[in-house]
Amino acid sequence: MNLFDLEAFASVVETGSVVAASARLHLSQSAITRRIQNVESELNIPLLHRSARPLQPTKAGLEIYEHARRVLSSVNDLRSAFAEGTELSGEFRFGMTRELGDLTLTYPIDRL
Repeated sequence: MNLFDLEAFASVVETGSVVAASARLHLSQSAITRRIQNVESELNIPLLHRSARPLQPTKAGLEIYEHARRVLSSVNDLRSAFAEGTELSGEFRFGMTRELGDLTLTYPIDRL
C-alpha cells in the first residue's frame, strides 16, 4: 500500500464511483481498481460494497477512509510547509564560453 493507493481509494469514496475517481486522478478505471485491490489485499478486508450504486464503503472501509484522509492531509500539509515562503539558497553555477559571457552577460550578471 502506498499514498497513491490511498488517494485512489479516498477518491472513490468521495466521488462514489471508479469512473469519477479515474477522471479526478487522470488514471484509467483499471488503475483505480488495481489500487483499491492493493489496499484490500494488504489489509485483507473488503473496502467497498461493490453492488451498491453509488459505491459505498464497508464499515471497515469507512474507518480506513478516515485514516487515509488524515494521512493524505498530513502529506499535503508537509508539502505546503516547504513550498510556501521557502527561500532557495546555495551555490548556482552555469557554464558558457568566455566570448559569450564577455559579449552578452556581463551586465545582467553584475546586476545579480
